Amino acid sequence: MIRFVALFVALLMASPALAQGLSPAAIAKQNQAIAIRVQQQLMSCWIVPPGEEGKRLALDIAFFGDGRLDGDALLALETAKQASKRGVLVESILAAVERCVPFTGLEALGAAADERFSVTIYFQS
Repeated sequence: MIRFVALFVALLMASPALAQGLSPAAIAKQNQAIAIRVQQQLMSCWIVPPGEEGKRLALDIAFFGDGRLDGDALLALETAKQASKRGVLVESILAAVERCVPFTGLEALGAAADERFSVTIYFQS
């Protein structure tokens, strides 16, 4: 069974949601929907390599509301030790990012094209 858990932290360079007069609760809900959308897209792109079941790695990704990445996706420091022993799994995760970018449907959830987000996705097989 493949499971993803996303922890979402919004880092806004521009804040269209605030300009629209949304409440903090509404902004949090919007950001959560965007994180879930990215998580779902990555899940659909990830192929767990044989023999890598039962493993977990975290990936930090920064992206814009139009779906483009802002820099490279990086393995989270918290899972660096495990990642050093799981080269095939790391490659599969990075390949999933390549297949999925640009992310789609984020603007329909309220993201502005130039709005920057950062998300940590936990890949667990």
